[in-house]
Amino acid sequence: MKTKILKEAFKLISQKPIKDVSMREIAEACNITKPSLYYYFKDKDELCYTIMQIVIEKQNKDLQKYINAKLSLEEILFNIFEQSYEMQGRKYLSVFLHFVDYILSNKKMEKKVDSLKKDNDKILKEVLKKEVDRGNITFRNSEIGYNLIRACIHDIVFMSKELDKNYPKDITDAILKAIEYKNC
Repeated sequence: MKTKILKEAFKLISQKPIKDVSMREIAEACNITKPSLYYYFKDKDELCYTIMQIVIEKQNKDLQKYINAKLSLEEILFNIFEQSYEMQGRKYLSVFLHFVDYILSNKKMEKKVDSLKKDNDKILKEVLKKEVDRGNITFRNSEIGYNLIRACIHDIVFMSKELDKNYPKDITDAILKAIEYKNC
């Protein structure tokens, strides 16, 4: 039942801002009573946090795979940007934007989600550290690379204009050039 609740909440949030989605609507979408919904989630914050936790943990698992895989930094970056690019055109983007608005307007949620984001940042830094250890970039350039990657993901996700198909490749090449990949 908990999975069904999360799926239905996700659908509703893709259609309108979280603040406009009531627990009653979520219960009705799941064909359960409001008290039954509160059995699984004490409030909307807990429900939203659980959804964010699932999404961020999936991203972290994907990043962790990159650390363990024998992929080049170029392949890793292209995969990250390709996923962000694909997300931009799906309903997932509207859910993401609704969550961003909700979290930024709720300090308690912002603090809880910060710990999830820290794990995500840590794994991304591990990807870059692996390249430092291999001698492909300097530590200083890995820090620059980290900030560029974060900025580019933000740019892709929040861009309103249509992206062309070469964008993930172009942005990957630009970052590799900026951090002097393999030319340190």
